Amino acid sequence: MKRIGLILLLFVFLLPVRAQDTAGITPPASLCENIMLTATSTGLLGLGFLAAYQPEVNSWAVALRDEVMYYNPTKLTFDNYLQYVPAVAPAVFHLCGFEGVHDFKKLLLLEGCSYLLGSGWLNAFKYGFAKERPDSSKQNSFPSGHTFTAFVGAEIIRREYGKEYPWLAVAAYSVATLVGVMRVYNNRHWAGDVLAGAGLGILSTTLVYWVLD
Repeated sequence: MKRIGLILLLFVFLLPVRAQDTAGITPPASLCENIMLTATSTGLLGLGFLAAYQPEVNSWAVALRDEVMYYNPTKLTFDNYLQYVPAVAPAVFHLCGFEGVHDFKKLLLLEGCSYLLGSGWLNAFKYGFAKERPDSSKQNSFPSGHTFTAFVGAEIIRREYGKEYPWLAVAAYSVATLVGVMRVYNNRHWAGDVLAGAGLGILSTTLVYWVLD
């Protein structure tokens, strides 16, 4: 928990000083943006599925895992904590006075529904496909739950604060991507699992914002 607190404090202190004029708060995403995000996230989910189950595509994921294992001397566990940084950051930013697109109650509603919807799909896929993890520890590798958690938070940060603080969206997506990379590095997931987890996180958030926003 101390690590999570330190990371959150780092995020807060690195934020730029916000201008006093808040008249430029951006409106909800357009129909075109939602359609594009739905298509992109569905594409990531499909690519992850192909990488996990199509032999011709899966071969590169296996080769990548073998290459990582060859040069991987030690396991790192910070991804277990880092996944939650994008998830809690939107509420932290709001409580620190950084005004986003929605008020605090609506923000919590949108984020909660995004995780609820995505978690239902996530568990259905995990236990429906029952794909073995690369380290042979369990039969629930597809998709990556850590990556899903991080990308839901990253997409919410992009929607709520990205246009007011463009670099903040880049930072959030960078953290989420790092979580995915570390899942492969630690031999806990195949590359396809990570792609599917990212796609599922973005897709569930997009659909919830589309319906409730």
